[in-house]
Amino acid sequence: MSAHSDYSESSFEAGSILPSQFFEGRSKNQALEPIKRLMLAALTDAVRRYQVGSDAQNISRRRAFREAEEWLFRTNSDGPFSFENVCCTLDIAPDSLRDALHKWQARRVRGAHVAAVRRSPVVTSVRQMTTTIHSKSRCVVNQE
Repeated sequence: MSAHSDYSESSFEAGSILPSQFFEGRSKNQALEPIKRLMLAALTDAVRRYQVGSDAQNISRRRAFREAEEWLFRTNSDGPFSFENVCCTLDIAPDSLRDALHKWQARRVRGAHVAAVRRSPVVTSVRQMTTTIHSKSRCVVNQE
C-alpha cells in the first residue's frame, strides 16, 4: 500500500456533513439562543427608540419613535420578527409590555421623571435580560 492509500482510509478523512447532522447533537434551546439574542436586541432597541423619541424635537428621532410605536402596538401582524412573535419566543406577555409602555408614557406626560431603557454593552443570555419580565398569559403565534 502506498502512503496515499493509507491516508485516504484514515478516520480523519474529510466528508460532507448536513446541517441536520451538525445540529442534531445540540439541544433545541442552544440552537435558538442566537435567534433569541437577536430578537431581544430588536425588542430592546424598539422600546428605547419609543422612550427616547416620545418627546423628541429632532426629526430623525421622531421618525424612529413612530416606527417603534407602530411595531410595538400593531396587533395581528405576522412574520418571525413581528412584535407578538418576538415576545412569545422570549416568553414575554405582549399585552403586559404594551401596558407597561402606556403607563410609562402617561407618567412622563404628567411630568414625572421616568428613566428610559439603557443599552447594555454585554448581554450574556436571554434569560438574564428577561427575568424581570414575567409572562402572565400564553401567546398565540400565527402559523401558516
